[in-house]
Amino acid sequence: MTTELSPLSPRERLAMTRQALVRQMNHDTSTAIEQGGSDVEIDASASTWSLVKQTALSWWQGHPASLALDFAQPRMQRFAQEQPLKLLGISAGLGAATVLLRPWRLISLTGLVFAALKSSEVTGLASSLLASRSRNDRLR
Repeated sequence: MTTELSPLSPRERLAMTRQALVRQMNHDTSTAIEQGGSDVEIDASASTWSLVKQTALSWWQGHPASLALDFAQPRMQRFAQEQPLKLLGISAGLGAATVLLRPWRLISLTGLVFAALKSSEVTGLASSLLASRSRNDRLR
């Protein structure tokens, strides 16, 4: 590694990026905190993103549409294998109907926001994000 006075070479930057990716994939934040510097910010934002993904996945697994999708997926795969052109035609028809009818105009954005905020998972996400932020502020 070079000192802070000289700029890093492209190879050194690539090596640092690879190390940060491996640490993130292994969920290891201790090395980034020990090193100090910009890795802490990368790991903090990456851990926040993984927390958001985990919360969204948890919300989706509890959603009724997830059950319907799990039920329909094997049947759709079989239908796609047996009659791919028919499935393509149905998909094109549904896409054209969606463009012409514009169903998103029927749904209020504020109604969607309020419905999402009522979910218990959003409350858990907010408290986890706040706890994560305060922990990261103490580390800096």
